[in-house]
Amino acid sequence: MPYRTEQDKINRKEANQRYYKLQENQEQKRAYQKKYDVCHRGPDIDMGPLILKLHEEWALENGYQENDNLNAKNTIVFKDDDKR
Repeated sequence: MPYRTEQDKINRKEANQRYYKLQENQEQKRAYQKKYDVCHRGPDIDMGPLILKLHEEWALENGYQENDNLNAKNTIVFKDDDKR
């Protein structure tokens, strides 16, 4: 992992500030944050069908759906091995 100097950190901070001064970038960030907040409130809140749909879309886009299937398959294999 490359080491970031203090000047690199300052340059990145200034670049982010310039980027988010533009109105369309602020709106894009707000829309993303709303969607993120809705999806990541916590397990104790009823997520409802819309949230589950959004999560499924995200999982498919990012390749996590296959991991869920693999986890289920491994769980079955582990349970079968315990019975032996």
